[in-house]
Amino acid sequence: MKKIVFYFVCLFASLTLSAQEYLDLIAEGDHTVQYITERAEAYFDEVGRDRGTGYKPFRRWQYFAERAMDENGYLKTPEFYYNELINYNARLNNEGVLSRTTVGTWEEMGPTYWNATSGYNPGVGRITSIAVDEANLNHIIAGSQTGGVWKSLNGGSTWTVLTDNLSNIDVYSLAIDPLNSNIYYWGSTGGSIFRSTDGGATWTLHGSGLGGTVNRILIDPTNTSKMYASAQSGGLFKSINGGSTWTSINTSATTGYDFQFKPGDTNTIYASGTQFFVSTDGGLTFNTSDGLGAWTQEYVSGSTDWTTSGSNQNGTVSPRTGNSMALFYIGNFSQPKTRLVTPSLNLAGAVNPSVNFSYTNVNWAGDIDELRVFYKTSAGGNWTQIAEYTAESTIWADITLNLPNPTGDYYVAFEGTSNYGRGLTLDDISIETNNLGTVFSDGFESAPNNFSSGVKMIGVSPDDPSVVYVVEADGNVFGGFHKSTDSGITFSQLSHPFQNYFGYDSNGFDNLGQAPRDMAITVNPNDVNDVHIAGINTWRSTNGGVSFNISSQWTPGGAFNENIGYCHADVDIMFFAGTGANAKLFVGTDGGIFRAEDPTTVNTNYYTDLTPGMGIRQFYKIGISQTDPVIVTGGSQDNGSSVLRADGNWYDWWGADGMEGFVDKNNTQILYGTSQFGSFVKSLNGGNSVIGVDQPDGKGGQSNWNWIVPFEQDPIIQNTIYCAFDQVYKSINGGSSWTPASQNFGASVDHLKIAPTDSNKMYLAIDGAFWYTSNGGLFWTQSGLNLGGGRVNSIAVHPTDPDKIAIATTNSTKVYVSIDGGLSFTGIPWDLPNFSAQAVAWQDNGEDGLYVGMNYGVYYTDNDLGNTWIPFNNNLPNVRINELEINTADNKIYAATYGRGLWRSNLYDAALSINEFTIEDFSIYPNPAADEVNIKWTKSDDVSVRIYNTLGKLVFYSKKLNLINGQRIDVSNFEEGVYFVKLNSSYGELTKKLVLK
Repeated sequence: MKKIVFYFVCLFASLTLSAQEYLDLIAEGDHTVQYITERAEAYFDEVGRDRGTGYKPFRRWQYFAERAMDENGYLKTPEFYYNELINYNARLNNEGVLSRTTVGTWEEMGPTYWNATSGYNPGVGRITSIAVDEANLNHIIAGSQTGGVWKSLNGGSTWTVLTDNLSNIDVYSLAIDPLNSNIYYWGSTGGSIFRSTDGGATWTLHGSGLGGTVNRILIDPTNTSKMYASAQSGGLFKSINGGSTWTSINTSATTGYDFQFKPGDTNTIYASGTQFFVSTDGGLTFNTSDGLGAWTQEYVSGSTDWTTSGSNQNGTVSPRTGNSMALFYIGNFSQPKTRLVTPSLNLAGAVNPSVNFSYTNVNWAGDIDELRVFYKTSAGGNWTQIAEYTAESTIWADITLNLPNPTGDYYVAFEGTSNYGRGLTLDDISIETNNLGTVFSDGFESAPNNFSSGVKMIGVSPDDPSVVYVVEADGNVFGGFHKSTDSGITFSQLSHPFQNYFGYDSNGFDNLGQAPRDMAITVNPNDVNDVHIAGINTWRSTNGGVSFNISSQWTPGGAFNENIGYCHADVDIMFFAGTGANAKLFVGTDGGIFRAEDPTTVNTNYYTDLTPGMGIRQFYKIGISQTDPVIVTGGSQDNGSSVLRADGNWYDWWGADGMEGFVDKNNTQILYGTSQFGSFVKSLNGGNSVIGVDQPDGKGGQSNWNWIVPFEQDPIIQNTIYCAFDQVYKSINGGSSWTPASQNFGASVDHLKIAPTDSNKMYLAIDGAFWYTSNGGLFWTQSGLNLGGGRVNSIAVHPTDPDKIAIATTNSTKVYVSIDGGLSFTGIPWDLPNFSAQAVAWQDNGEDGLYVGMNYGVYYTDNDLGNTWIPFNNNLPNVRINELEINTADNKIYAATYGRGLWRSNLYDAALSINEFTIEDFSIYPNPAADEVNIKWTKSDDVSVRIYNTLGKLVFYSKKLNLINGQRIDVSNFEEGVYFVKLNSSYGELTKKLVLK
């Protein structure tokens, strides 16, 4: 008999906090940001906040959550924003505006590439998902964390963005229908799944309710209506109708990470969360593959008379938890009794069946009173006792108990009692018959596999479909590597003592890592022993996981010195596409997409960066010069600080996470920048070299400060700069020394702004409190502003009036204005959509022009417009706007977006003429139409065309069309009714009604 030892671990309720707890709270969606923060901080009080503990990803989440929450502290769901955007579009279309020129002329400024300069870990932006069309490896779609879905039809040489019109462009998983490559799926936060049937031109919110972030979407290639999805903090799900609805398929999996088919057999499915599961019936049922197959635990409450009928007889059957069940824990008399039950066995026609087993006593010491063995012949039937053991003994070996001849289903149970709670090890269990042979067997004698409770990822190869690899995390670091040679029924753990393949060290000897965010495994389809895993860097084994060698380093210099590939740090996804000589290794990282053209030859050219052309930089803040051409420095997530120089080229001048920065007002060669928690840097030569800036009182860089520390330049006095921790500091020598410019506020300052025309007047915000000074910081006064639980997201001081302030807030009023230096505020929400106000900026146009950037779009108002906001979004993606700044030298407004890089537009100009931009230049015929419609515009520049239904849902989208000779659009699949056709060009936008019959 095959004998493998596994241990059952009984998990007790504990007050010990875990990283998974606060992630689960986020996924549940019904907790306040403050409560989640408190639970997370309590966890980090236990484990520390050093690099590799997961503290940085938490603080990043906290920063954006606090900026997006409402005044009650809750976050809105993706479905809410999806519907709100549709409603807003419908409202605009039904207003009947036909032609408008004052809508913005937004253009993308990049960066869409990187250079290995002072940015020691260069990349374009974060990639969280990739899908490749197996029938055409040049057809690739890639997902950016906050930059949407991108498409390439030429192997990554050029890219087209597909999702700029959506209300949600946070992408975490992707899939291409294996039978129809025009059908795409992508998974987002909040358990949302989107679908496109036209190659990404339009999208529909296609499924929701999975809970948490959708990590993996797997489509059955033999029946594409059958799909599987895993959701972090949500679990494992299945759809049988192409993703329209989803059902949880394994209630014992409270989180989900990976799904894989057994190569060549879509009825065998492997799944993982913190456990490993196997289904051999197409996902109908899943068993934990730890040596006990479908064994379950059954808890019996109350009476110890287990042979009687009633509630005490059957107890409560619940899914088994833990990693294995060889160690059979027995509760004491005051606790529920525990029963270990075999799966339902079909013993119809069996002759002389018997149960054969051995067991080893563990910690007997007079505490285990008895072990009993039972059987029953139906799920709802009574248990019949067939044996009882009470005498203390070290071991009972080769016990055989005769069973009655059954007529069908059959169950066997082992049960015990203890005064205090002890365990015993079951061993060599089988059910055998004279005529049918061995019907069921399980063994526990050999070395245990020792799956832990860490997150798991799965690797398989068609080279040997019976082999399954599982890589496991231990918190944030490498926890183990496991191999099965029997399709996931049993596993062996391969020895990697003291190794951490998820960290930075090329020998795997550090204790750092960011698993499961940075964690992946894949296996060469041509060689089952060629296994690749990843964390911060990537690793390769050529002997089936027995040993691993590093295949990439996270710095170009380190990679060159070791003769291995350069790949940006933090690998989120890793997989093979293609077979035979065409097999390629794709890697998605926090810096972009990398591909190994020849995955079997590791050298300095191992990886090729495919990301150039994708504008997915996640800017937190920007600083712009008041020159033409403009100089822009921007700080971004995972890709440091970059500068857009006067020649129009981007230059990476500092690494890490880039935050606030600015260009010196008198010398554009002087750049200032920060990283998280307020570490300051400076360049005197346009970014060619970097020097450090002293921190006030040694405060910068410590994790107790804000994720983004305010950092500002005096608009009038040269070499004078300010920063704010728990108090404001001032330097008059460019950061060489600092003096306090405020009292200690007892909390971190969120925002600091200085009046452009009077630097004695400064303003700051802490949570929802607003403070002001008129004497350069000698005395600060708190405003009477009451946001009712909301927070301040942005402060803007009027360019000519130092007492006029605008703030963007998280409460329902969204935008407030003060005309008395912050003493009082008036809300001006008016007709803004119900999005989150992120940034504000004043325009010096004599009419108090004011812009607000939201998580979807930019909106404008001024004195002439009255109590209304107009959309200022022409050609701007629906992306989070983190900051707005205006350059008075080139008369343009610049937007720092978190996911789509830097954008700029001409400023609002009410005097723009529409004489050459009239609705008569835009024609639609026939109208009414039936199967197709023709659209034409008399100008030769490229335009984008959108068609909305009356509800505001986008049903058609195409960009960069030239309509001077007309364009036919197939509308045969549209329902009858009224539609709105919107044309956007560099001039503005035109809208016409279309009737379909």
